[in-house]
Amino acid sequence: MRLYIVRHGQTDWNKLSKMQGKIDVPINEIGKNQAQNLKDKLSSINFDICFCSPLKRTLETASIIVNNKCKIVTDARLTERGLGDLEGKDYSLYDRLNFWNYDKNSGDYGVEKIKDLFARINNFLDYLKENYKDKTILVVSHHASIRALNFIIKGYGNNTDFLSFDVKQGAVFTYFL
Repeated sequence: MRLYIVRHGQTDWNKLSKMQGKIDVPINEIGKNQAQNLKDKLSSINFDICFCSPLKRTLETASIIVNNKCKIVTDARLTERGLGDLEGKDYSLYDRLNFWNYDKNSGDYGVEKIKDLFARINNFLDYLKENYKDKTILVVSHHASIRALNFIIKGYGNNTDFLSFDVKQGAVFTYFL
């Protein structure tokens, strides 16, 4: 399986450093341009299928990238990490070290626990391996979900520095499984 993973294009909330988690915010003009650039960057790849979260920002990004060349399937397992009471707040309130500590597994403020995030992303990856093993797949998702996918594929332990993997908009992550 060839897996290409991209993060959705920029939203106004990204621009304002507001945490959006599961809040359904569309991409802005910069986000549309980022998606168009990704479309151009990936134009030589024939995707068999595209999976994305059901949120507007990933659906819009996926639609621009694939341009009706393959089927887009939404999958709730790819939704962004739930940020609970922190959704809509400034990122300065988000204690990254706390929420990305695997041993601590914090659910403070109703934030989705890291082990729960990894479990749902792992479930999605197992589904792909079982049903699409010889396919070329595009996944359009969110920062935390892509970070989890990366470490599930590459491996991790209790002391892994999950923050060492940055998920910028416009980047393409490629994995051969």
